[in-house]
Amino acid sequence: MATDKEKEKVHDQLYENLNSVSQIALDTLDPVHVLASGLDYFLTSAYTSAPSIEEADVLINASIKRAKEENNG
Repeated sequence: MATDKEKEKVHDQLYENLNSVSQIALDTLDPVHVLASGLDYFLTSAYTSAPSIEEADVLINASIKRAKEENNG
């Protein structure tokens, strides 16, 4: 089992990789296209990975709420 420090390192690397691939896409594609593609990818992942549609909805709604609070006060 990974330690908290190992998990944090992997979490940080995931964000770095997402930023890198997003920048590559933004060099060619419209920002709205890149954002829509990312949202579609991760929403689909949530629905296919969660044990139920209801649990995916809870995860998605909690993520939206957190993002709004962190970015809009």
